[in-house]
Amino acid sequence: MNPLKPRIRQSILLLWVASVAMVVYLSLSPKIEFPYDFNHADKVCHTLTYLWLSALPFFAFLKPKAALVGTLSMIPLGIGLELAQHCVPGRSLSLADMAANCLGVVVGIWLARTAKRLHFSREWVGHS
Repeated sequence: MNPLKPRIRQSILLLWVASVAMVVYLSLSPKIEFPYDFNHADKVCHTLTYLWLSALPFFAFLKPKAALVGTLSMIPLGIGLELAQHCVPGRSLSLADMAANCLGVVVGIWLARTAKRLHFSREWVGHS
């Protein structure tokens, strides 16, 4: 059960859809330069982006199965966008980016489930 209020869940769902749309747009745009420069910065961005995309459904959907389906759909999205980048000028297919996307999904699932369990399933000390 998701004890968040319906308006909050709807807002999170809208944020998730907008985030997915932005990732699709940016992934299919010609080469984008990162505003920071360190080794594997793009892999960190891929991991954090897909962590975000995979965590939000756990707070947007009432049913855990729907949340998991939404979350797991980020794996084929990440793979598909990487494959599509082969056809985008200045972009290329990257297996390492695919792996970073999948890692982000796995970490996002773990973090979201842990956060929900800690926040919603346990009584807070002093709040009996």
